[in-house]
Amino acid sequence: MPPATRSPSSPPSPEGTSGLAARVVELMELTLISDELGTFTVPLEGPDDAITHELPEGTVVSLAMTFRLRADTDGLVFETLRVGKGEEPVARRNVLGSYRAGGPYEIRLPPERLPLGRAHCGPYDVTARMSDAAGIEHARVRHRFTLVPRPPGGAVELPGRIPPGHVGRVRRDDATKGGP
Repeated sequence: MPPATRSPSSPPSPEGTSGLAARVVELMELTLISDELGTFTVPLEGPDDAITHELPEGTVVSLAMTFRLRADTDGLVFETLRVGKGEEPVARRNVLGSYRAGGPYEIRLPPERLPLGRAHCGPYDVTARMSDAAGIEHARVRHRFTLVPRPPGGAVELPGRIPPGHVGRVRRDDATKGGP
């Protein structure tokens, strides 16, 4: 049987010459949006990915993303897995649909309420990934946040305007500062 050939209009094969999945999706920006707290951008790579954002318990947040495609893509899916210490993992799957090559495309996912109650407070690790209908992963981002108790009275007090890229208080993990 002769080897299969690819027409110029068909998408690239799922595996490049290195054996790894070809990156069809370029995730350009991932943003966390809250009507109550404002907006901040999740660092995709680099030294800022160790930043932990503090969010009050029960906050309603929505994820927004901007991405580009190098080829037509069918059945694009965005999945998140949120894991907190002593908590059951929470997975969300959003089917985004099929897109033509190009972009940038901007999508805002439906809002979700973060866990409510002091028992849920603490650090959370979140893994977000984009894959296609064939299950090929094209982008993966890991980030952290800390769920903190809501101030008495339920209102979140913010000192003036939130600087772009920050929500509430921001701190670095001790590991990134070289602490004990």
